[in-house]
Amino acid sequence: MSAMRTVAILVLFFSFAQFALAEERDLLSLVDDLGAVLEWNPLRDIGVIVSGEDRISLGIGIPTAVVNYRMVISIDPPVRRDGAVWVTREAVAAISDAISRDRLARAAERLRISHILIDPGHGGGDPGSVGRYEAGQKTERVYEKDVVLKIAQELSAKLAAAYPDKTILLSRSDDTYVSLEKRAEIANALLEKTRDTILYVSIHANSTINTLSKARGFEVWYLPPAYRRTLIDGNGTENGNRDILPILNSMLEEEISVESIVLARDILAGLDGKLGQVTENRGLRQESWYVVRNAKMPAVLVEVGFMSSHEEAARLADGAYLKTVAEGLYDGIRSFITRFERSGGAGAR
Repeated sequence: MSAMRTVAILVLFFSFAQFALAEERDLLSLVDDLGAVLEWNPLRDIGVIVSGEDRISLGIGIPTAVVNYRMVISIDPPVRRDGAVWVTREAVAAISDAISRDRLARAAERLRISHILIDPGHGGGDPGSVGRYEAGQKTERVYEKDVVLKIAQELSAKLAAAYPDKTILLSRSDDTYVSLEKRAEIANALLEKTRDTILYVSIHANSTINTLSKARGFEVWYLPPAYRRTLIDGNGTENGNRDILPILNSMLEEEISVESIVLARDILAGLDGKLGQVTENRGLRQESWYVVRNAKMPAVLVEVGFMSSHEEAARLADGAYLKTVAEGLYDGIRSFITRFERSGGAGAR
């Protein structure tokens, strides 16, 4: 994770010998000596060592450790004695070897984004917000469901042309209703098909019931980092390893949260580059919308404008303007993909 110290945990464990000549060592002092970070839950007596892209989860009396979420190894169980946690030299060596093997495996896999799910809101009998604007002597209506579908279709086409190696999907490709539950199911079902990263972008148009409001502009929402959810259910996990699941879940949640925030920031910048001279950049926002809290991947919700503004409703009824909106979304997603795949993730995965 970019927010963590960048000292490699591999170096930490390979350097163990210069700090510990005894058969076992106080875990806290060892981690401090080597500049890593130890996060410990004293109530459950389980914790995680964090350094750079690597995370090692372990606990008192548990004969296994989990390396980077996916590799479970056998170790001498850590013990608590004299108010400290002690680990054997053999346990450290086993963890060091596992990290080395995991790094080689990750390098061979090459971290990438394989799927992008574009989710135009509403549809069918659910029109979403309804905008009105003057066209000559007539008052015209424009529906959110139509606006966001046109943007999503344009965005999908641009992404598919730019990334033939990635699968670009729409939660709906026509004027049909898709429930919120189904949208999240579509996204999460992709996780069973790939070990790569999936992006979820939900597109909406805003509105306000305040008739005096002059609200207009675009904004991007992400799930508040403090929101808690279950990302790893532990099915098929041995009882001894279940004690580590809360730590693993918290770590994975943190990483997805950071990636969602970076994705939101990049999309906001992309929209600002295309629309900033025409309408207002309302910034980044936090909310536990259903789709972003139930999608188990980097996810954002984009509001492309205010249907309640007659001026903005007229723009959102203009096909050329909607293409410009799609271009802004595309620029933001492309920026995120480039950084993610070149650097190994906006946050370490």
